[in-house]
Amino acid sequence: MTTIAEIKNAIKALPEKEFSSFSSWFDRLEEERWDKQIERDQKSGPLCDLMVEAKADYKAGKCKPL
Repeated sequence: MTTIAEIKNAIKALPEKEFSSFSSWFDRLEEERWDKQIERDQKSGPLCDLMVEAKADYKAGKCKPL
């Protein structure tokens, strides 16, 4: 199995063009994972409770226009 240290060294050794391509790919991967985490939190995590509370406050007229 590849270790984190080996992966880091391999990334450091990439030529500039390949590093740029890797970096773009990794950024997209990170964004996709973040989006999936937000979706999970909206459905059953901490954001779910906040969304329910915010909707109740809105329906109760407790919100002001921005």
